[in-house]
Amino acid sequence: MDILFYILGSTFLISLLAFIGALTLFFKEKLLDKILLILVAFSAGALIGGAFLHLIPEAIAKVGPEENSLLKIFLYLLLGFCLFFVLEQFIRWHHHHATRHP
Repeated sequence: MDILFYILGSTFLISLLAFIGALTLFFKEKLLDKILLILVAFSAGALIGGAFLHLIPEAIAKVGPEENSLLKIFLYLLLGFCLFFVLEQFIRWHHHHATRHP
């Protein structure tokens, strides 16, 4: 029965976080500009955390203790990081201020 409460509690907290993310649509532009970079960093950290805590250990368990297979997994991981780095260099995010003329 305790597991059910943990499941329901964590589902409620995750849903609450998603709802808070939806509320950002109603924030003023100045406030949104201040917190947008923090929210993007949080979401990137969540994706990386999901990969490191769930996907990579599962891939290691699936291939077994073979040395070549582990090397392949970590080479693909390194290739993914390099690919995202190169992609970020080509698609740069620049902060621009919009000038409004009367």
